[in-house]
Amino acid sequence: MKTYTLLFGMLAFLGCTQTGGEDLSFSPSKYKAHENITVTYFWVGETATSENGFISNLASAWDANWKLHYGGEDTPNSRTDYYPASFIPKQNSFYVALPYNDLDAEGKVKTDRDSLIPWAKSSNDVNGSICKDRWIKITKGTSVAYAQWEDVGPFGEDDSAYVFGSSQPESSTNSHAGIDVSPALRDYLSLSDIDTVSWEFVDDSDVPYGPWKTITKAETIPWKDWYRPLKGTSWQWQLNGVINSTYNAKIYDIDLFESSSLLIHSLQENGKKVICYFSAGSYESWRADSSDFSASLLGNEIDGWEKERWLDISNPALKPIMLSRLDLAHSKGCDGVEPDNVDAYENSSGFFLTAQEQLVYNKFIANEARKRGLSVGLKNDLEQLDSLKDFFDFSINEECHEFHECQALSPFIEQNKAVLNAEYSSEYVRNTNGARDILCQEALDAGLSTLVLHIELDDSFRFSCN
Repeated sequence: MKTYTLLFGMLAFLGCTQTGGEDLSFSPSKYKAHENITVTYFWVGETATSENGFISNLASAWDANWKLHYGGEDTPNSRTDYYPASFIPKQNSFYVALPYNDLDAEGKVKTDRDSLIPWAKSSNDVNGSICKDRWIKITKGTSVAYAQWEDVGPFGEDDSAYVFGSSQPESSTNSHAGIDVSPALRDYLSLSDIDTVSWEFVDDSDVPYGPWKTITKAETIPWKDWYRPLKGTSWQWQLNGVINSTYNAKIYDIDLFESSSLLIHSLQENGKKVICYFSAGSYESWRADSSDFSASLLGNEIDGWEKERWLDISNPALKPIMLSRLDLAHSKGCDGVEPDNVDAYENSSGFFLTAQEQLVYNKFIANEARKRGLSVGLKNDLEQLDSLKDFFDFSINEECHEFHECQALSPFIEQNKAVLNAEYSSEYVRNTNGARDILCQEALDAGLSTLVLHIELDDSFRFSCN
């Protein structure tokens, strides 16, 4: 559903948790980004040899029994998914080492720690390390991974000017290597033995669900992969009427509540991926679970959509209802979900919602979808796209050509993620003065998957630029 706001034409374009009410969606990261840093890899249980400078990784700087607590040697040569083939680790297999230790040789806190580490004042662990387990984001080209800081290195433990500042790594070894990564990270980012990456610290709330979150601390959770639509993937979008299953489209986006498991499985047997639509931000009186919504959750009616009202996304009572909808999508066999109306903060919802509250809610929906093995698409919400692009697997947009917004979707295209766009204008339907031909050429050049449809999404008209 496309909504219209005063901001509509203005588009030019794990540690401490952020507090609600602060609008951080348009701000740069609070932590320094380190660009083009030489990276090497290491592993838990690695023995000291001439190849690694005679440094043993049976223990870490913060854990004398690291190999034991991890569960064994994280061998880099025999792997299953992102784990060693012989066992499932007891700790996160996505880990890194950085050349700074906030504890001295006797295990005491360094006297200058609080003045160096950005999150020091928010930490309650004043005696132990506040660096251990810290989340970082690592980027290689268009690939992004997340990991926890679990050891000190490579080749140094007091390089604070680099780790927390703007300096380059002090060590000259291995082309000034500034970060060590685990075999899981090496494989996920397709890194060479010595390569370059960019990295930065992130807060817990900014870490999307992924294989790096399946095992943290000593909790083992089986990881299930999920479908990720690629740039240029063809699609069909029909939310009303009897589903026309004859289109040569890779993705079918259909209504979660109105579609049976039999229909979903039938489409899949014919080579389709099925995305299931539901509203994550509005109340629809006709839905089977409508009685689950208390009056306190219901806000203003959505402009142009009768019997549909905005929801208070800041109310914790909303979460179990949405989890049930995601469970329904999983039980029906959907490959992914399209959660609609995730931009209440921009609209006259009837609630005083902030951009930060919207970010927190949208990340919650995305992470919970992925936990269930469901691909998840970001619907509209272009203003927050840059903050959400790592949490969502594809984008669904309405009328980006009509309103000259398509450039704002480029972060998804740059990550090779599908951007599924729909246009409704009559000039595109009729191809007035070749308008549709021009539209489709622009869409194909930009890597968008654009459909021209009737706004009711009832299959009364369809033209695919793909």
